[in-house]
Amino acid sequence: MPAFTEANVRHLLRRTEFVDRPARVAHLMGLDSLEACVDDVLDVPTNPPSASFAAFGPDDTWHKGVHLSQFWLNRMANETRSFGERMAFFWHGHIPSELGKVGSAELMREQIDLWRTQGVDGDISSMVRTMSIQVAMLRYLDNDRNFANSPNQNFARELMELFLLEVGNYTEPDVEAATAAWTGHTADRRTGVYEFLPPAPPERWWEAGHDPSPQQFLGRTVNSGSRPNSEAGFETIEVILGTGPLGSGTVPVGPNAGRLTSHVAAEFLSKKLWQEFGEADTRGVPAGVLGAMRTALLDSGFEIRPWVRAMLVHDDFYTDTAKNGLVRQPIEYAVALMLATGLGAEQAAPLWQLDRAGQRLLYPPNVSGWKPNGYWVNASAMEARNQMTQSVMWSIGGETWDQHDYIDLPGGRITRSQMENESHAAWVDRLITATQLDVRPATRTAVINHLNHPEVHRWQRLDALMLLLLAPEMHVA
Repeated sequence: MPAFTEANVRHLLRRTEFVDRPARVAHLMGLDSLEACVDDVLDVPTNPPSASFAAFGPDDTWHKGVHLSQFWLNRMANETRSFGERMAFFWHGHIPSELGKVGSAELMREQIDLWRTQGVDGDISSMVRTMSIQVAMLRYLDNDRNFANSPNQNFARELMELFLLEVGNYTEPDVEAATAAWTGHTADRRTGVYEFLPPAPPERWWEAGHDPSPQQFLGRTVNSGSRPNSEAGFETIEVILGTGPLGSGTVPVGPNAGRLTSHVAAEFLSKKLWQEFGEADTRGVPAGVLGAMRTALLDSGFEIRPWVRAMLVHDDFYTDTAKNGLVRQPIEYAVALMLATGLGAEQAAPLWQLDRAGQRLLYPPNVSGWKPNGYWVNASAMEARNQMTQSVMWSIGGETWDQHDYIDLPGGRITRSQMENESHAAWVDRLITATQLDVRPATRTAVINHLNHPEVHRWQRLDALMLLLLAPEMHVA
C-alpha cells in the first residue's frame, strides 16, 4: 500500500487535478490514508454545467467553438474536484472528434459533455455505445456515409485499431464484418440530427441503408437479426469488451492469437490510461499495475471508476519512475498558469497560442489524438509556452499593475512597495506563496541568484514571477 505522505498526496493531485493546490493538499492530508485521498479525488460532480451558446447566432460556429474551449478550460481550473474534467480531457484525446470536420459546436459540446458526465462514473461499453451514434462521431469518421451499397470502413476500423483493441489484434474480414454491422446510421448535414430518409420511420435510423446479412466478427456472429438491425453495430462493441450476451470475441492473429478480446482490450485501455496519468517515458506498464487495472475492468464489466482507482492506489503509481515520467501537455500547462495567476482562459490561454504550442481543445491533429510526453519537448513547443507566459505577464504587469499599486494573485496580494523594497529572498518567497507553487530549493535559489545579478534593475524584479512560471516544476506533471 502506498505511503501516506505529503509528497505522494501532491503527486496524486498533480496528476489528477492538474496542480497540487494548497487547500486540496491540506484537505487530503486531513484524511487517514492515501486510499481515502484517492476516493476523495474520484468524488467528482456527476452533472457538471454545460457551455451555453445563447449569446451567439445560430451559424456562428467559430465563436461558439472558442467559447466552448474557454468554458472547458475555466472549468478545469475552477472546479474544486477537477478530476472529472481531467478524465474528460483524456477521453477527448483517446476517442477524438474535430470541430473543423464535425462543423458544429453544439455537436462537439454533446460529445465533450459525454466525457464530462460519464468519463469517471460510467462504463466504457455504454459510453462508447453512446459516442458511436452521436452525430459528432458519425460525421468525423464518416459512419454517416456507411451504407450497404457503399460501405465506409473508417469508424469500424478505428473502433478496433485506436479506441478499444489496438492494431494487430483483428483481421481485414473483421473490419468488413464490423463495417456491415454499422451500416444504416446517418445524419442530416444541416440539422445535425439523424436523417429521416424514406422509407424510414421518424427514428434515428435508416433501415434501407443497412446490410442485414449475418457477419462473423472476432469469432462471434453479429448482425444476425436477433436484435433490431439498428443495434447490430453495438454488438461489435460488446464482443470486443465481452459485455454483451454474445460473450467476448477471440483474437484471431498475432502475438495475442487465441486470447479473449476483452482481456486484450483491458490491457490496451490500461496502457493508454497509464501513459496519460502514470508515466510514458518507458513506453510500458509495470506488470503489477497492469494486472490490477485489467482485473478491475474485467471484474466490473468495464466500469471506469474501479479501473482508475486500481491505478491510483497502486504502489507503482508512486515510484520515482512514475513521478518523473510525464511532461505536462500544453493544456495542462495552460491550466497551471491559470491557477498560479488567477487569470481566466481568455487571458492565460489564448487559443492561437495553444495552437502554436501544439494542442488546442476541439482540434486534435488526427483520429490518433495527441502523442504523450516527449512529443512536447522540443524547441518550438517550449518557445510557445514561453510566449504564453509572456502574455500572462503582460496581463498581470501591463494591465493590472498600471491601474493599482498591487497585484492580486491566488495566494495573496503583492504590492509595488514589496517588490521595490524587500530583499531578493523575501520577494521570491512572497511570489512563491502568492502563486501557490511548490518549487524545489534549487529553483528558488536560481531565481534569487538571477535577481542578484548586477544587470537586473529594481524595476525588473517582477521578472522573477515569469521565471517561476517557466520553472521545471511547471512543466513536469
